[in-house]
Amino acid sequence: MLGIKLSEIATFLAVAEAGSINGAARRLNLTQPAVTRQVQRLEAELGLILLDRRSKPPVLTAAGRDAIEQCRRILDAVDDLKALGAGDGGTAGRLRLGFAHGVVDLAVTRPIDDLRTAFPMVALQIGSGWTGELIDQVRDGALDAAVVLIDQDDQPPQDLQAVRVGTEPVWIVAAAHATPAGLILNGLAGDAAHPLPVEALMKASWVLNPEGCGYHMVIQRHLERMGGRLNVAAEVLGPDIQLSLIARGVGLGLVPGRRVAQSAAANDLRQLNVAGLNLSLAVWVLRSSLSSRLSPAIDHLAASLAILWSDPAGDVGADTAAEA
Repeated sequence: MLGIKLSEIATFLAVAEAGSINGAARRLNLTQPAVTRQVQRLEAELGLILLDRRSKPPVLTAAGRDAIEQCRRILDAVDDLKALGAGDGGTAGRLRLGFAHGVVDLAVTRPIDDLRTAFPMVALQIGSGWTGELIDQVRDGALDAAVVLIDQDDQPPQDLQAVRVGTEPVWIVAAAHATPAGLILNGLAGDAAHPLPVEALMKASWVLNPEGCGYHMVIQRHLERMGGRLNVAAEVLGPDIQLSLIARGVGLGLVPGRRVAQSAAANDLRQLNVAGLNLSLAVWVLRSSLSSRLSPAIDHLAASLAILWSDPAGDVGADTAAEA
């Protein structure tokens, strides 16, 4: 075979999946020049131009797009060979996992520790993203499996294998000492004893994650069903900034309860109860049919996640929620 190195193939795939040299460098813990050199060496060996560098950031050429699947097959074949070395037929290889932003901090704790103990020959590659992005990456073969959050009224894509592992309650959070613009209280406290009617939210301002976030889509969908319109006062990425703005009365937010409890602004926040409004999201593990060789490891992860979400004494319980 040509003098192609597996590291060059892996680096090219990282660039394709991350969408930029910089993103690949962060993923691989390399410098940008090192990533560029590896891709250039692969291009020289193949006699092909894989990246159009006239664009900033560079984009895949037609040859680069064609090469992606071939490169993935090569790395998968190498992983299969490594699995033979497990001796007892055990599962081995590279397992590429994606987690929705709202669950990654929780899901990569005990479940990942259990997975590494049970499958020591499996090398993990872990990333996070919005649910829609992760679904596309599983479809495209960039991920072997993804843990995503989906509206309880919806089902996961039928072209992917899916198992539901839990339910994420979602809190509507407001400032404890101020009324956000547009929120109609009409003398109601919005607590468990005096919940607000859903119409009270029709003109309220919101502090939300950017579009693509499951929470953003859920509240937008509910308001549109009532003939209303989502009024976003601020789009932020990161729970600390979001909770700080909510606490100052900038708007309402959809925030995990555990985030509120951990926040420095916890004493300045409160949960709003809205009659008849269930904003829970379902937690699903999605996988492609192409990931069958790693099915035992993915099954183990799904089982560990289900335990995590069902354990009332653990990290997730009746008084804790998670973020989309």
